[in-house]
Amino acid sequence: MAELDILANDRLLGVIKSLAIKLYGDDSETSRKRVVETALEIRIIWSHLVEKGQQETDEAVSRWEFSESPVTEENTGTISNWLFRR
Repeated sequence: MAELDILANDRLLGVIKSLAIKLYGDDSETSRKRVVETALEIRIIWSHLVEKGQQETDEAVSRWEFSESPVTEENTGTISNWLFRR
């Protein structure tokens, strides 16, 4: 198992402790680690399923890449119109 250092503010730490108590009965370091591991696992699985589901349904997905058309003064108007069309 990999070890990760995650920066978390006081609000996030409070939520993690609250979930640890709710799910595992205490807010020990082990329980807090389990909460974070579970959250990461759920997020990774969700991301995979969203991408896989999109491929199965041909639903549109935005990928913000403009490698073949770099932004220049000549095409900023075109990009602006495309992004903010009514």
